[in-house]
Amino acid sequence: MKQDKSRAAKISPVRIERRPAFTLAGVSAITTNQTEQLGNGKIGSLFERFFAENISEKLGVNICKEGNYSCYFHYEQEDKGAYEVMVSVQVEDASSIQNLEEIQTFTVPEATYAVFETEKGPIVEKVQQAWAAIWEWQQQPENQRTFTGDFEYYSGDMDPANGQVEIYIAVK
Repeated sequence: MKQDKSRAAKISPVRIERRPAFTLAGVSAITTNQTEQLGNGKIGSLFERFFAENISEKLGVNICKEGNYSCYFHYEQEDKGAYEVMVSVQVEDASSIQNLEEIQTFTVPEATYAVFETEKGPIVEKVQQAWAAIWEWQQQPENQRTFTGDFEYYSGDMDPANGQVEIYIAVK
């Protein structure tokens, strides 16, 4: 455990990137970091639902861009309180999504992001390790998150058993 903390403290973004606003559509839930860490989380079941219900196909592949996203937004108390998480795809125009009550949308605002890459390996494990490291990274006074909308990007051809994910953290 000690080794993980020392590795976590040394994490650095691979780049800083300014991105324009974009819209995501998918399924969402409200959770907390504490709930997720205690094993009662909702994120895993959101991913299962997203793929089991073929959300991309319901939306229509002609409006979806490549890859999947897990987006974190509507933070109540930064990373200490409740937030909404959405497993989703990027869409060109949310108004084209009609009559799909189970689908939510969120427009990720234009922002500057610290972009992190997970190690290559089992996705669930590597994403959890990266977030633990990011929480350590954000403790440094020069690393100021805005909590306006953070997201993970999963390429469309990713192998869940041996993949790599980009995590975008909105920063000042």
